[in-house]
Amino acid sequence: MTGSTMSRQKKSAYHHGNLRAALIDAGFKSIEQGDLDSLSLRALAKEVGVTPTAAYNHFADKMALMVEMKTEGFVRFDAFLHEALAGKEDASPEDKVRILGRAYMRFAFEHSGVFNLIFFWTPEQHYLTPELIKASACSEKLLESLISDMLELQGEKLTDYQRAVASFSAWSMVHGVSLLLKTGIVDAVTYCGEWPEQFASSNVEAQARVLEHLFAIQIQGLKQTLPSVNP
Repeated sequence: MTGSTMSRQKKSAYHHGNLRAALIDAGFKSIEQGDLDSLSLRALAKEVGVTPTAAYNHFADKMALMVEMKTEGFVRFDAFLHEALAGKEDASPEDKVRILGRAYMRFAFEHSGVFNLIFFWTPEQHYLTPELIKASACSEKLLESLISDMLELQGEKLTDYQRAVASFSAWSMVHGVSLLLKTGIVDAVTYCGEWPEQFASSNVEAQARVLEHLFAIQIQGLKQTLPSVNP
C-alpha cells in the first residue's frame, strides 16, 4: 500500500468526526517521545494525514489542543488509578490506599509525558474550561474517599476539613516521592553516600521496601494525628 493511499484512507476515516480524537492521541504520542515545547499542531496534522486547515478547524491553536489533552490526560490518569483497584473490592481500605499510592508512582514513570502535562503545564486562565477543572479533581476524590474509609473504620467520624487535610497530606507525600524518584534526586543522594544503597533505583526490591515504609509512616501518622486536627 502506498503512502498516498494510506493518507487518503486516513482522511476518509476522519470525515466521520474522529479527527479531534486522532489529533489528541497523536499529541499524546508526541509528548511521550519528546517534550511539551516540541508539540506542533501542524506536525500532528501531518502525522494523522490531514491538512493543517483541517486540524485548525478543531483547535484554534496549540494552546487549545493542549487544554483538551490536559483534560483527557486527567481522565486517563483517573482511569489508570481505578484500574489498579479493579478486582480489589475485598481488600482493606488501608491496602487500597497503598495500592493507589503505588499506581500513582507507576503512572509517573510509565506515562511520563502525560504526567508532565497534567501536573507541570498550566494554560493561561482564559483557556481554562469547566471540563478541565472537573477532570483535574477526579483522582483527589478517589484518594479522599479511600483515606476516609480507612480512618472511619477505626471509629473516627471525619469532618470535611479533616478529610481534606488527610487527602492533601497523602497526596503531597506520594506526589513528592514520585518526583524525587522520577527526576533522579533519590539516586543522586544515594550516589553521594548520604543514603544507604537500599534507596537506589538499581536495587528494585530494596527500594520497594523503602516505599512501603513511607506508606506506613504516612498512614500511621494520619491515624494518630488526624482526630485532633481542626481548623
